[in-house]
Amino acid sequence: MAKLLIRILLVILITFVVSSCTTTKDAARPDQSFDSLLVGVTPVYPPVIFKQGRKFAGIEADLARQLAIELGKQVQFVELAWKDQIPSLLAGKTDIIMSGMSITSKRKIRVNFTDHYLKSGLAVLMHVENAQIYYSIEDIQQSLLQVGVVEGTTSDVFVRKNFPNAMRIASYQRAGDAVAPLKNKSIDIFVHDAPSIMWLVSENEADLTALLHPLNEEELAWGVRRDDPELLKQINSILNKWKNDGTLNRILLKWLPSQYLERFK
Repeated sequence: MAKLLIRILLVILITFVVSSCTTTKDAARPDQSFDSLLVGVTPVYPPVIFKQGRKFAGIEADLARQLAIELGKQVQFVELAWKDQIPSLLAGKTDIIMSGMSITSKRKIRVNFTDHYLKSGLAVLMHVENAQIYYSIEDIQQSLLQVGVVEGTTSDVFVRKNFPNAMRIASYQRAGDAVAPLKNKSIDIFVHDAPSIMWLVSENEADLTALLHPLNEEELAWGVRRDDPELLKQINSILNKWKNDGTLNRILLKWLPSQYLERFK
């Protein structure tokens, strides 16, 4: 009887241990699941990617959800600081960067880019009172200005290279951080991607205006690891389909005015 009791207790103990191990493994699966598309986002860039309450919103959020459906996966957004996007991708913490990233030759060294989904460029945001002073790109570049940029972005690189007369370059973590300095005139202009500039004007039209003639031309695309050519091939095929069937244009028009798409064809 005693031996039978011991055997029963051993069976119960083994069952408990196995059950506990299984539960722990399952709890870790959401971050490692092959059924999830891990999308790196820095949600500080409306209308491209931002948060409405706790929900991710914008062009990239809508495209990410649609892309996951096409790939037969569940989308899982991974919120990161901008500087951590490429390192996290390379470390396998994300599968794709969908966060308003411009294609550059330096970034191409580390990641593969999909075909572009949107043409863009850098634009200038300023106080409405400055609109009659800084009315051309040439005038802006030749003036002694205090210029705002978002740190570590293409606008940061462009301004430091092409604004030799800038008295001061102020760096911000997000585009919205430049609104107050523009309003109180502690900076003269703010240079950033055109979609973001248009959004900020729409939110602050009584105080701010923009010179939307682009300072350069850029293409926005998604970054994937160089050792994942199959994912790159799949995404480009899906993106090409969207361009032909109107899916891409429909999502872009949800967040951008038609005038923008006409300007940046």
